[in-house]
Amino acid sequence: MLDGLLADLHEATQLMERNLARAAEMVRSFKQVAVDQSSDDIRSFNLRKYLDEVLLSLQPKLKGKPIVVEIDCEADIQMDSFPGAISQILTNMVMNSLAHGFEEGEGGKIKISGHLDGDQVQFDYSDDGVGMDSATLGQLFDPLFTTKRGSGGSGLGAHILYNLATGPLAGSIKVV
Repeated sequence: MLDGLLADLHEATQLMERNLARAAEMVRSFKQVAVDQSSDDIRSFNLRKYLDEVLLSLQPKLKGKPIVVEIDCEADIQMDSFPGAISQILTNMVMNSLAHGFEEGEGGKIKISGHLDGDQVQFDYSDDGVGMDSATLGQLFDPLFTTKRGSGGSGLGAHILYNLATGPLAGSIKVV
C-alpha cells in the first residue's frame, strides 16, 4: 500500500514538473514576443524557433478550436530583421483566419512556411477556411475594411500586416 502511494506521489510530482516547465516556457515566449512587438529594433533570431514562440503566445486564442497549425520552415534560417514585425504579421494572419476563415466549431488547417529564396525569406501562409470572393480580395488591405464589422472586426489587421511587410521588412505581399 505504501509502495502504491509513493508511486502515485512520484507520478504526480513528475506531472507537476512537466506542467511547470511548460508554463515557464510559455511565459518566456510571451515575454519575448511582447518585447519584440513593442520594439522597432533589428535583432538576430532563428525564424523557425521564433515562429514557434509566436504560435505558443497564440495558444489561448487557438485553445479549444479544432484548428491544426502546421509549420514548414527550415530549421537553420537565421535572420537579422525586425522580429516584432514578423510577430505582428503572423498574429494578424492567424487572428484573421480565426475570425473570417472558420465558422465557430468548424475544423480546419493553417499552414505556415518559411524558406530561403536567395538572400530573402519567402513566407507563405494559408488556411483551408471559407476563402474570399473577388470583391473582398480586392479590398483586403484597405484600412478599415472588414467583413465582421458588427462582430469585433476593426478592419485594421490586414492593412497593418501589409504595411509591415512592405515597410520595415521591405518585402512584397500577394494574396491568392
